[in-house]
Amino acid sequence: MPEKIGGLTAHSTLTLNDGGAIPMLGFGVFQIASGDACENAVSEALAAGYRHIDTAWIYRNEASVGKAIARSGIPRKDLYLTTKTPFDLSPEKIRAEFAQSLEKLQTDYVDLYLIHWPMADPPLQGAWETLQALKADGRCRSIGVSNFTIRRFEEAFLKPGVPIPAVNQFEAHVFNFDTKLVDYCRAKGMVVEAYSPLARGQKMAHPVLDKIAAAHGKSNAQVMIRFLLQKSVVVLPKSVTPSRIRENINVFDFELTDEQMRALEGLNEGLVIQDWRPQNYY
Repeated sequence: MPEKIGGLTAHSTLTLNDGGAIPMLGFGVFQIASGDACENAVSEALAAGYRHIDTAWIYRNEASVGKAIARSGIPRKDLYLTTKTPFDLSPEKIRAEFAQSLEKLQTDYVDLYLIHWPMADPPLQGAWETLQALKADGRCRSIGVSNFTIRRFEEAFLKPGVPIPAVNQFEAHVFNFDTKLVDYCRAKGMVVEAYSPLARGQKMAHPVLDKIAAAHGKSNAQVMIRFLLQKSVVVLPKSVTPSRIRENINVFDFELTDEQMRALEGLNEGLVIQDWRPQNYY
């Protein structure tokens, strides 16, 4: 693929508030079954050029991700690996499951560790202090959160001496781009990460997407990914189909015009794809 169009490449990064750098394009493995399906998908992604893999305790596929990475032969230092806490945010549970995550992933550190959901109980203070301790001893390079609303963030983090998370990961795509939340995160110094960037294909056949994709000789999915990249959002597309895995990273040889970006912004209707919530979610 061309090395750079519009200032972005397959290796473009955003700087985190702790000085680290996170690749703007990653590969998500949510709802990919453990075993061959996940191992093969991650192997395809690594072969296609992805170097950022996003998994989680609840996905139950960390071991498969670890096997694919080990099989790839790619040096650990050249990869960016994210996983997430269990839903039980007690410090003891986090520490125990984090150790298991490292073992399954066949690594002695992760690049990013996220509180997966802002649970109502136990209090988030203990969970966040636990993540800070893991970061301090080098077992995770950066720490952040996922699925945090403005209200929940303010309750948890707007206190003296509490470090601001490096990242907030939440659902974002052309049909649901929460500008208020995005702007809030950035004002607080957090990078925004988007899961479900393709809205799980629910509205892929849209005339606005069709027109813009045709103008660039690209697919509608590629346009949706490129939109978020040009919004300076970290994007985590997911697929188990080799051709689509390759397609989703081939988004650096075209650039959306200002007019096209405005047209895509006009598709925002607050469409929520991820409507599942864990028990005790707050």
